[in-house]
Amino acid sequence: MRYLCFLRGVSAILFTLLVCTAPARSATIDYSQIFIFGDSLSDSGNVSNLTGGSFPPAPAYYNGRFSNGPNWVDRFTASLGLNPVLSTELGPVPPLPADGINFALGGATSGSTTVAHLATGVSELSTLPGLSQQISTFQALYSGPLAPDPDALFVLWVGGNDYLFDVNDPATVLSNIGTALTTLSGLGAENFLIANLPDLGETPFAEINGGQPLEDALNAVTQAHNDGLEALLASLDIDYSLLDINALFKEALADPAALGFLDPDSPFLLDCIEAMSCPPGVTPDDYVYWDEIHPTTAAHAVIAATALNLIDVPEPSTLFLMSVGLLGLGFAARRRKHTTAVCG
Repeated sequence: MRYLCFLRGVSAILFTLLVCTAPARSATIDYSQIFIFGDSLSDSGNVSNLTGGSFPPAPAYYNGRFSNGPNWVDRFTASLGLNPVLSTELGPVPPLPADGINFALGGATSGSTTVAHLATGVSELSTLPGLSQQISTFQALYSGPLAPDPDALFVLWVGGNDYLFDVNDPATVLSNIGTALTTLSGLGAENFLIANLPDLGETPFAEINGGQPLEDALNAVTQAHNDGLEALLASLDIDYSLLDINALFKEALADPAALGFLDPDSPFLLDCIEAMSCPPGVTPDDYVYWDEIHPTTAAHAVIAATALNLIDVPEPSTLFLMSVGLLGLGFAARRRKHTTAVCG
């Protein structure tokens, strides 16, 4: 069985150093707040709070993250000098959190449903909200005189759960994303960071649950989603940066040995999850995936570094480190500014 693997040795250290040593704020881009919408890939503790800490289970999962350590949002926001509050920890409002809010919830789909109960078999999780409710909660908080700051950054990464557990047609998912972005823009959001999807057929989930036929089907729907997302974003009157997760993961896995990765046929980390701790000799951060779907904290560090490089301009002292850290992976993110059809 073929499994994906990730950075080790110098490569992992370089990416970690890149995130940790990046300037707190850029002299060019200075975001006042950050608002995050999405699923478990961006959830820094919301589902854990809603389930009394029972999901995702400790100690295999770190402090309510769906990984073995900090996720990309933790690293990315820290590098921007921002500390958003979890939506499940909001106090009486106003006042609203100065640095923004993380609304992302594990299991969220692009609509109003969740797949958390399907992934875990815990029926009580079926009532968790999706992206639609996240947007509605934001809308209830920020309207009228409490409109978001024009220098706030809005992050959206969603869709994987739709395709892994139910949806085969990207039209519904893209419509949901379009509605979310249009709503946020109408409320005053001006700066967006939007991520596409990695090839879902390359996840351990696809191998374990269906093999090659499922892998091919999921990769095809991923491609359709990402193509449709680019077309959707180009059609909207918003300023956005596209975080190309798909290209990032593809390049990182194209030649693992050349990039210092482990052999892709190395054992999977499922033993770590089942035993709630890794057996001797297993280093989780040598791999891309911590479980069937979620990346390790090392993979999250790469995502955070790529996102920071996309929206931020590093100081000269970090330019060399960034150039080395991204060597071999390529620049897997694209910054785009929407223009009207008249301007081409």
